[in-house]
Amino acid sequence: MAPRDALELRKQTPLTPYKVDAWKRELERAGLMDRFAKIPEGLILGFKIDFPSIRTVQVPPNRDSITEYASGFDDIIQKELRKGRYIGPFSAKTLEDLIGPYQTSPLSIIPKPGGTGKFRIIQNFSYPHAPNASFPSSSINSAIETNRFPSTWGKFSIIYQIIANLPPGSEAATRDVAEAYRTVPLHPSQWPASMIQTSDAQFCVDTCLAFGAAPSAGVYGHIADAGAEIFRHNGIGPLDKWVDDYIFFRVRLEFLDQYNEYRKNWNQTFALEGMHQTGGRLWFGQMCTDTGELKESSENRSKPLQNLSESSARSDHDKLFGCSLEDIDRLSEVLGIIWEPLKDQPFQPSTVHLGFFWDIKNRSVSLNQAKVDKYLLAIHKWRKRRAHVLQDVQELYRKLLHACKAVPRGRAYLTNLEVMLSLCGKKPFLPHRAGDRVAEDLDWWSALLQSGGINRPIYPTVKLEDRSAFSDASSGIGIGIIVGSRWRAWRLIPGWKTHNGKCDIGWAEAVAFELLIYTIAAIPDISSRVLLQGDNTGVVEGWWKQRHRNQEVNRVFRRVSEFTHSLPGPFDVVTSYVASADNPADGLSRGIYGPTKLLLPPVKLPAELDAFLIDATEPFSPTELRLLRNGSYSAPAAKLINRELVRQQAMARARADREEEDSIISRTLSEG
Repeated sequence: MAPRDALELRKQTPLTPYKVDAWKRELERAGLMDRFAKIPEGLILGFKIDFPSIRTVQVPPNRDSITEYASGFDDIIQKELRKGRYIGPFSAKTLEDLIGPYQTSPLSIIPKPGGTGKFRIIQNFSYPHAPNASFPSSSINSAIETNRFPSTWGKFSIIYQIIANLPPGSEAATRDVAEAYRTVPLHPSQWPASMIQTSDAQFCVDTCLAFGAAPSAGVYGHIADAGAEIFRHNGIGPLDKWVDDYIFFRVRLEFLDQYNEYRKNWNQTFALEGMHQTGGRLWFGQMCTDTGELKESSENRSKPLQNLSESSARSDHDKLFGCSLEDIDRLSEVLGIIWEPLKDQPFQPSTVHLGFFWDIKNRSVSLNQAKVDKYLLAIHKWRKRRAHVLQDVQELYRKLLHACKAVPRGRAYLTNLEVMLSLCGKKPFLPHRAGDRVAEDLDWWSALLQSGGINRPIYPTVKLEDRSAFSDASSGIGIGIIVGSRWRAWRLIPGWKTHNGKCDIGWAEAVAFELLIYTIAAIPDISSRVLLQGDNTGVVEGWWKQRHRNQEVNRVFRRVSEFTHSLPGPFDVVTSYVASADNPADGLSRGIYGPTKLLLPPVKLPAELDAFLIDATEPFSPTELRLLRNGSYSAPAAKLINRELVRQQAMARARADREEEDSIISRTLSEG
């Protein structure tokens, strides 16, 4: 068929494997048509994705890699032409005569990882980043508001929560949709902004969704959301997805009713809260702004899982579960969803998803070995270079940030790379040297990766316990903590701020938080998930991310994270802000102490704190008395300290008097 005729035919019949009648039927049957009404229309006419109207022809050159890998590039072009997703080739004049003004986006090509001999095209829809004399029109992406194309994203935390609450013996399977974006047809009005310039100065019309266009993830994600909901409505699940990567779980029949009851209880919460949108992401659940906690799901869990064991022939093992791959395949065929068979991982007690190895049987998650090797190699390459540009820092940072999902305490060992990101961001192409602190952090990461330490137990969510635990600090006196009616306090020795010039009240507040952690973790009957409250926003909200921009506060967070990680069982700390006026520990931090009979057990201070803190129950040290005489304390602090000194002296005299009376009585009795 001539390209001109093919172009007219494609306008009338968009190319997609999806079967529009089946999608309409299934969406109506599931009561989902209101939410996904654009899908049938898009499958019939092509999807409008907010590409701008093009007023002048603009053809920036492709990248040099297109010439370097000319054979691989030509193979991809020919494949797309054979499949009918590209239409052409056309000369520049013919193309403009057919569709009017058009705009291309520069293409580059890279080899796919693993030495497969295959390549991936990258289309830079963000070029030009700013209009210029040569290319005055803005980039395609700059005209698009991606928030208009929201979809759900199956994040690590959602998968973690699903597995944490699965019944015993559950299994998972993962599957990838084949050429996912390319299954989505574009409306003809979008074609002028999606032109492809081939290596011989000819042009092709791309009639399908392309990787690199800002709305692509959301547009495909909307279709994927509809497909996931149809699977759920047909009793398959639980399931989730990250773009085109799906993870399906299945539950043993003996636990099916019990698990459906659990889903029903969760649905009551999700139904009350409704659906939320954050940027381009949709989610169900609730955010507790006081504690930074997010109870999140990609679905509202309104549909119960079903026993589909009699709907198809299956193995004896498959008969133990509510669904099988055959059930997924049957519905996929009805809808026209095509899976990539080489990426299938069948139902097993463990699977790889999002770059992590999920061990459902043993309830743990770890970075898979391929990622471990890749990240170690990245650190090795980093160390071989003396200086780094912004892209170098970004690439290493993204890898280690990904690993933090399985080792949350790693967030506190990325802060120095984050400083470097900021520095390099000002001059992205100027090499910068990494300091000793970055090197120390990478030593920590390298040791952890080599030891196999990028792993995390998966614990079910337990109820948050509130023991009325508070901490506070004041720069003039010290630190106080309180649990229920019991208390403990420490005095800060003057000069603590000048130790390295970076300790401030935030550091003192973080230390108070640290000492409260040590104290509450030692309580025998404490829950594995406890609420701690303080009045320093930086510390409270910093702990939600388990890192802090202040280096000294971040050191405290590292100690706390390593301590909680070393405990034999789960111990999750949730922080919440309380106003100073409502903080029971406020008086303790200012030297107003409670009765000694209500003292909490003593805390062994880390070596790093020995030089700065003295237990408030201890007599004033010679150093403190010298500093008091020298006027090192502020007037309000000196007044409180003098009062406390008088109290301690009175207690010491009373204790001496009692000891003398006891001695006299003892001598009298012995002589009598």
